[in-house]
Amino acid sequence: MKILHFIDEIKMGGAQTHLLTIVKEMVLQHPEDEQKIIVLFEDNSLSEKFREINVEVICLNLRSFFQTKSFFKILQLLKKIIKKEAPDVIETHLTWSRLLANTAGFMVGVKNRIGFEQGDIYMNSIKFRFLNFMSQFLFHKIIVCSNQLKQWTNSTHKIFNYKLNVMYNCVDLSKYKSIANKKLDTFIDNPPKFTFVTVGTLGRGVNKRVDVSIKAIGLLKEKGHDVGLLVCGDGDQRNELELLANKLNISNAIHFLGMRNDVDQLLPNAFAFIHAAPYEPFGIVCIEAMACGLPAIVPNSGGIQNIVSNGIDGFVYEKLSENALAEKMEKLILNDEAYPKFTENALENVKQYDVALYVSELYKLYHAK
Repeated sequence: MKILHFIDEIKMGGAQTHLLTIVKEMVLQHPEDEQKIIVLFEDNSLSEKFREINVEVICLNLRSFFQTKSFFKILQLLKKIIKKEAPDVIETHLTWSRLLANTAGFMVGVKNRIGFEQGDIYMNSIKFRFLNFMSQFLFHKIIVCSNQLKQWTNSTHKIFNYKLNVMYNCVDLSKYKSIANKKLDTFIDNPPKFTFVTVGTLGRGVNKRVDVSIKAIGLLKEKGHDVGLLVCGDGDQRNELELLANKLNISNAIHFLGMRNDVDQLLPNAFAFIHAAPYEPFGIVCIEAMACGLPAIVPNSGGIQNIVSNGIDGFVYEKLSENALAEKMEKLILNDEAYPKFTENALENVKQYDVALYVSELYKLYHAK
């Protein structure tokens, strides 16, 4: 079987890392199949991760075509590539790949066309709603990563439920380990007793609202708790967030670590994972943290809230409320004796998100008529 995976860009991001995770598992489970990644825009550093597992990455550099709105030319080019490759399956990830590469695959006659809707909630203008509605008729299935995202896709783009298939995102559990003896001092100097961690972009398009997490740390510091926050990620909000930490007089407790290639090693050394985005379709980093044995504290919105069992392997709090977040963080701090049970429950919970199970289900769709 030959599978073409189309994606807008290859950079550090949820959709991209998820694609890398599943392709790695595909190579292991089905070494006889041919996988190929086709990138519409730039070829960023993540492409080397695919090449390391002998998966070819083809970068089309179509940015100039998009700038001139030459969509007919893009379709013709994609049709030519797909016809030459003659795949059995086309997978399309992110908005432009879903709309254009899938359309080209339909026109060429690829027998199985699957799209991934990862929650491009910021591309919801009337134009994109119409295009997404019309494009559903060209797909066999559209995979969404949570029931909440299924509801959003149905209500926003009016995509029919029978076209949507819920498959929760996955991680390679073998990559993440819980550790008993945490050594956070290998990452930061003089770590506090209770160091929380958050991971995600600090950009504006997809705003993870790290300011809420920083304010929660400030509230806990005011109450005398020895707490800190590791911020893994970067973006144009970083300066504002650093100014906020200075304004709250807690800059020594907020550690901006930038983009990291060792998040899997850093996570298990933290005390717990916190998240503050107002809407998260799923939250891969949450299951990565739980796979490291960390309790997770997440907002009550989007699909991420269903990952956590409140009071069992973490807590769910009222979204965008630093007071509610601080309250749940304090509850975990003061419940130190129960911490090992939280860890045990987190490790048990994430077993359902193993990539091996995910790929097995995905191949059922490949073979579906």
